Amino acid sequence: MSKGSPHFAWPLTEPLQLARDNGVKRALVPIENKRQFLEVSGDIMEHVDPVFYGDPKAAAFKALGMN
Repeated sequence: MSKGSPHFAWPLTEPLQLARDNGVKRALVPIENKRQFLEVSGDIMEHVDPVFYGDPKAAAFKALGMN
């Protein structure tokens, strides 16, 4: 993606619902999606904790527990 292009934020409800249904406790979420948490139900948020990241390198470190 080039520097001037807009960022697309994917809807979060479906993937987080699927994660919750499969026992996921934490989910890596791009920081661009932070505003979409207003649309996610409290039931889902009660079971899945979001871990935000700004770039792929930060996501990798967070996934490995090396924040």
